[in-house]
Amino acid sequence: MVNMTTVKFEKIKDRISDFQAFVKEKKNIEGKTDGDSIEFTEMKTKELKMFVKKYLHRQNLDKDYRTIIKSSILTVVERKFYEAEG
Repeated sequence: MVNMTTVKFEKIKDRISDFQAFVKEKKNIEGKTDGDSIEFTEMKTKELKMFVKKYLHRQNLDKDYRTIIKSSILTVVERKFYEAEG
């Protein structure tokens, strides 16, 4: 059985090739790009989430975006900030 994990970059799809290069540099694994997502067959979901978190941190995007896991799909979403009423 092949373990396939997908990372969706819906809001920041212009960063897909940059993220792919980041993973290739660190792990020497290349994902298959499809629109606003990348499929990786050789990485586990939790390991890939760690790479997404590191990438977002290094690009100073971790304050604005976070990663949600649903089965084997990781989705990079905008953080929601709530203002206190008063």
